[in-house]
Amino acid sequence: MRWLVGCLILLLSAQELIPVVNIQAPGIQGIDRTILQQLQQDITQYLSNNRFSNDIFAPNERIKCLINIVITALPSPTRFEGTMQVQAIRPVYGSTYETLTFNFNDPDLRFEYNATQTLQFSENAYIDNLTSLLNFYAYMILGMDYNSFGLEAGIPFFQKAQNILNLAAANSSEPGWQPMGNFLRSRYWLLENLLNTSYKAYHGLIYRYHREGLDKMYKDPQGAREVLLQVIQEMVKFSQENPNSTLIRLFVDTKGTELMQAFRRSMPEQKQRFVANMKILDPNNLTVYENLLQEEER
Repeated sequence: MRWLVGCLILLLSAQELIPVVNIQAPGIQGIDRTILQQLQQDITQYLSNNRFSNDIFAPNERIKCLINIVITALPSPTRFEGTMQVQAIRPVYGSTYETLTFNFNDPDLRFEYNATQTLQFSENAYIDNLTSLLNFYAYMILGMDYNSFGLEAGIPFFQKAQNILNLAAANSSEPGWQPMGNFLRSRYWLLENLLNTSYKAYHGLIYRYHREGLDKMYKDPQGAREVLLQVIQEMVKFSQENPNSTLIRLFVDTKGTELMQAFRRSMPEQKQRFVANMKILDPNNLTVYENLLQEEER
């Protein structure tokens, strides 16, 4: 009985995220590395120990996420500036393979941090820019994960992220929270696009990609690749109808490498269709896709 109660407590106390945090400052001379280690530990504990939903996560259901921070400027001992790459990982049904559901590089990382401070969690009040950033991306990770399992299931989490963004925009002058800057790398425009009803089709494509494509790859690789091709073709249509949407860049950054691997072993006809569509969807990497066809000719 005690064993059962202990397991129940463990189940109820399991939080949603398993973060791996890495912080570097390669171009800054004389920086106190113990501060970076403390910051890394504090961010890890913050994301590990706080709850960002009302759902119950079993320990094996927690979402793996990678946070890679590069500090590029240190205007003062407590002022940090740089970039932050956020990735979320999801298991694929029937296999040991894991897929990225989110891969975003935020160029507007700005925050104050003192190693003696305690990072305080609040979803309804602005505390500081660092915790706002962590809350925002925690909700983004959850939203992307839920979207991959259920049609539009991530919307409630994107709405929570919207609340964080609104609070930060109203209480902070830090970049990234307002509609300015590079829209392809802006957390403001990323969230705006995800909640924009004009872009509703994107959510359906992400759901199909995972549940009807990847999750069936183990049992029916040929059929699963056909679904992935259909999703890519619809993404091309989406990009042509919405050429300024940041969601296309997000899709390519998150799924580009994976798709290359998936179609490297496909039938020639599927591979040709894949390359033709990716040249439209991701023109910056034309050579990469052309090389995929050349591999077959050799």
